[in-house]
Amino acid sequence: MGSRDKRVIVNRKDDSSIELIVEGYPYVFTNAIRRLTLSDVPTLAIDYIYVYDNSSSVFDEILAHRLGLLVLDSTYALEKMKSPEECKNADEEDESCYTKIILDVGIDENASEGRYVNAGELSVDEKVTRIVYPETPLLYLIPGQRVHAVAYARLGRGREHAKWSPVAVAVMQYVPIVRYDGSRASEECLKCLEAYPEVREKLEKGEKGEMEIAHHINTSGLLYCSETECKEALELTYNQDKQILYIESTGSLSPERIVLESARILEARAKGLIEALKELEVEEK
Repeated sequence: MGSRDKRVIVNRKDDSSIELIVEGYPYVFTNAIRRLTLSDVPTLAIDYIYVYDNSSSVFDEILAHRLGLLVLDSTYALEKMKSPEECKNADEEDESCYTKIILDVGIDENASEGRYVNAGELSVDEKVTRIVYPETPLLYLIPGQRVHAVAYARLGRGREHAKWSPVAVAVMQYVPIVRYDGSRASEECLKCLEAYPEVREKLEKGEKGEMEIAHHINTSGLLYCSETECKEALELTYNQDKQILYIESTGSLSPERIVLESARILEARAKGLIEALKELEVEEK
């Protein structure tokens, strides 16, 4: 394909996921974008926690683990805070590298019953972040118990720890091509294809032709059917020049922002490689 044939189409998008059709680009390019969404797009997560009072039944270490895995909105943090590399040796009080999050909740000893403490009760700087899932339970306090902790969150990358990865799902696959002949489809074949109604419908109508399935779909069952019950009626191949990239966000960043940041990182690395090669050429001369 020539450069004019290269294009990226937003196939579908909602608040938590995005599905792209990437056409004319090599497999390794799309896969690099996918891998970078997992490992290199920076997000905000709690890194340090100081527990000053905890009379609950939850150990300090468990509380720290739960706080560390909370999903924090990273949209503003990407604009306001320094990169993980710039903050490698920074002090926790450096507001350009860290944002403070406070948990201070107690139950009066004369209260009639205890209650769950949720993530929404954390005190955060709303100019920097917010708790994405405020209903997340942290611990249970009974009358007379209290928890007081101060945590510090910073930008990090998924390759350092999974809590900084902005994606829950990052999948890439070739666009499936299905060649079908309904006149040769048996009842067993149609039953095998129950999980693939768009293909089964073509066969039920006795049609013959070819179709692309241009959306994210698990084709393992379709491949099984084509090699067993539908061997005479179905053939499954893949379009090598067209891939489906499906990204599902954890909520820390919008799915489109994740893909955009991943592309920027890939571009920066490519430019860095070109500059390094130019310097090498100069040295050899």
